[in-house]
Amino acid sequence: MASILRMLLHLSAVLALATSLAACASRPGPSLLHPVAGTTGVGTPMKVLMATTRKRSNANNQDFTSSRNFGLSYEQYSISVPPNHVPGKIEWPSSPPGDPTRNFVVTSASPLDESEFNRALFGAKKRGGDVIVFVHGYNTNYQEAVYRVGQLIKDSTTPNIVVGFAWPSLGTVTGYVADREASTYSRDYFEEFLNDLARAPGVRRIHIVAHSMGNWLTVETLRQAKIRGRSGFLPKLGEVLLMSPDIDVDVFRTQLDVIGKLNPPITVGVSRDDRALRISRRLAGGVPRVGAVLVSNPQAQDAIKHYGLRVIDMSDSKSIDSMHHSKFVSILPALREVTRNDSMVAAGNPISRTGVFVVDTAGTVLTVPLEAVAGQ
Repeated sequence: MASILRMLLHLSAVLALATSLAACASRPGPSLLHPVAGTTGVGTPMKVLMATTRKRSNANNQDFTSSRNFGLSYEQYSISVPPNHVPGKIEWPSSPPGDPTRNFVVTSASPLDESEFNRALFGAKKRGGDVIVFVHGYNTNYQEAVYRVGQLIKDSTTPNIVVGFAWPSLGTVTGYVADREASTYSRDYFEEFLNDLARAPGVRRIHIVAHSMGNWLTVETLRQAKIRGRSGFLPKLGEVLLMSPDIDVDVFRTQLDVIGKLNPPITVGVSRDDRALRISRRLAGGVPRVGAVLVSNPQAQDAIKHYGLRVIDMSDSKSIDSMHHSKFVSILPALREVTRNDSMVAAGNPISRTGVFVVDTAGTVLTVPLEAVAGQ
C-alpha cells in the first residue's frame, strides 16, 4: 500500500508540472475565475467556452466543484492574456486576482444554457466553421482546465473555434483511481455534448484533442457511439488527436475493433520518454500505456497498419514539463496541420496520410517508414 501511495504522490507531482504549476505557491482556487475589473486594453482577450459535468458550488454559483453533476453545464469566460505571454505557458498569478500586465486573468464570466452556448460558438460571425473540443487529463481542477483552453486558443493561431470539456477530476494527490471513474462517468454526457454541437447552426466539423486520461473518456465515447450507430456527431467528426494517451495498449486494440478506421484517421501522439506514463504503467500492473509504446511495440505496429492510424512521435520534441508528458502543447504548429481543411488534404499534405510521423526538435513534421521505427 505504501509503494502505491508513493507512486500516486509521484504521479501527482508529475502532472502538476505538466500543467505548468511548479512555479506557483499553491494550485489555483475557484476564485481565480472570478472576473477582474480594469483590464481593458492591457492584454489579449480570449473567449473561452466550457461544457462540464462538474456540479456548481452551493456556496457560490460561479464556482464548479469536483462533484459529479447529473447533466451538462455551460459557461463562457473572457480571459485576458498578458503582453509578456510565453507560448506553451500559463502565466499564473501567485494569488487572486492577479496582475493583468503579467498574468492570465478572467475579465467576465457568465452561465449559458445549451442554445446560448451554441449561439456563442461563432458570435457575430455570419458563417460557421469547425470546432475543436479539448478534453483535459488527470489531476486537473476546473480553473486549470479553463486556463489551459485559453492558452491553447492563444498559442494555436487556428482559425477554428476551441472549446473545453471539463470532467470532474478530483484534482488531488491520490485521485488517480477516482479520476478514472469520473472520466468514465462522463461518457454519456460527452456524447450528448458532441451531439448537441453537431446540431448547432454553423458547425461544419468537430475535431477532438484529448490529453492523458482524457483519452480514455474520448475513446470510450467514440466506442459507444459506434455501437449505438445513431450518434449525430459521427457524420461531422473530423480529426481525433489522442495526445499521450493513458490507455492500456491491449484495451486500446479492443476499442479500435469497435471504432474501426476513421476518415480522417485517428492521430496518436506518443513519446518514448514520457515518465508520467511509465508510472501509470506500474500502477496498471506493468501493462504498457498507448502514449509511451505505440511506435516501438511490435503488436502496436501491426495495429497502426490494421486500423489505419496516424502516429506522431514526439520523443525528440521539446516539452513544457520535466516529465515529458505534455509535449503536445509545444508542437501546436505541427498539430495545426492535421486540423486544416480538406483542401490541404487534396493538395497532398503529407500528414493527412496514415503511418508514422516524427516531430523533430525544430517542430518540423517528418514522414518516417514504419519499418524505420521497428525495434526502437
